[in-house]
Amino acid sequence: MAHLRHEQLTYELRGLIFDMQNKLKVGWPEEIYHQGLVESLRDRGIPVESKPRRNVTHRGVEVHVFECDLIAWDRIVLELKVLPVGTFAAGHYAQLINYLKCWSKDLGLLVNFGSMPAQIERVVWDEPKLVIHEDYDAIKPAMAETDWLCVQRVRQNVLAVAAQYGLGYPETVYRRITAIEMQHSGLDCQSAVDIPAKLDGKILARHSSEHLLVEGKYLLNVRALLERPARYDFAQTKTFLNGLGSKFGLIVNFGKRQLQIYGVNAD
Repeated sequence: MAHLRHEQLTYELRGLIFDMQNKLKVGWPEEIYHQGLVESLRDRGIPVESKPRRNVTHRGVEVHVFECDLIAWDRIVLELKVLPVGTFAAGHYAQLINYLKCWSKDLGLLVNFGSMPAQIERVVWDEPKLVIHEDYDAIKPAMAETDWLCVQRVRQNVLAVAAQYGLGYPETVYRRITAIEMQHSGLDCQSAVDIPAKLDGKILARHSSEHLLVEGKYLLNVRALLERPARYDFAQTKTFLNGLGSKFGLIVNFGKRQLQIYGVNAD
């Protein structure tokens, strides 16, 4: 029978978590359980870091500051929640993966103190080998040579980001790093693109999108930790392309197992 990763350490952690919650009961905010667990760990002589911070910097620019809840034994990351109704959402697992990636750890625990007993989920993280999937079929037929040359430059920047940082970070981090890398390579890259929403030719409102706009006409939708971008991602990118009067865009997914690049047209 295969052993669980850090089995003895997680067994000890689970015991401390259940014991602490039995004493505090259900109903406190997350910070109370956080402090209670820190005290319990320290009382047992277990090394623990509380709310450590680590930043990601690219080309001298601070991109993001991560702060996780706890790291025990310098091996296991704990992310604490109080979820009175329901269970962990996909975003909670992704958040813990972000922390495991940032601190180069291979195991984390999601802990929900909103139920009795506490709900505990193991999350294993191993840095995946970078596999690249690309599909430009939707945009190739209508692209001029200058368009294709620009798309290739965008692609080179995306590949450079993936080669340096791998997979596992949130899309906000990849989006910011990609924008910095584009600008460093000499491409104009605009963040927070202002896109008009039109009805029968009239502008209803202007939407500030998180998409990137390269060279004033190529829309770049950056996603992360998806198996594959959703149909909505493709539909939204088409809508925004039409709103801008642009013909082509790309969806880039720094996914769970692959770097994926898809061409999207406005038609």
